[in-house]
Amino acid sequence: MDKNRIVVELFFEKPSFEEVSKISKTLEKAEIKSIVMPPDERYMNTHLIIEPSDLPKTRRELKNINIIALEKEVIIITLENKPGSMADAARKISEKGVNLLYAFSVSMSPQMSYVLLGTSDNITALKALS
Repeated sequence: MDKNRIVVELFFEKPSFEEVSKISKTLEKAEIKSIVMPPDERYMNTHLIIEPSDLPKTRRELKNINIIALEKEVIIITLENKPGSMADAARKISEKGVNLLYAFSVSMSPQMSYVLLGTSDNITALKALS
């Protein structure tokens, strides 16, 4: 998962480590590729990213293990992990007249961060970033 694109964010409210592990193992067994964006501290909210095409299967698998997730269509982008990168992305989106509604970032390495962006127009925002 390295190109900027529209994805589905599954938001889990304060799951335990065991619940996150159970979710990840269940989806892996069902051959659903995902990115887990863990919180900085345990017992806080967790974000899991899947491809839109995997949403029906994911819903079925989560229902089977009695896990509830809030679903949101968002953009995932990769940014260089340095000051100003996120501000540059927000500026490009704003210049297209698109309102930024939501942003969540996780540093995946000293060089790269994943950023989830919810906007008033995800398609236009994605084009602004390409």
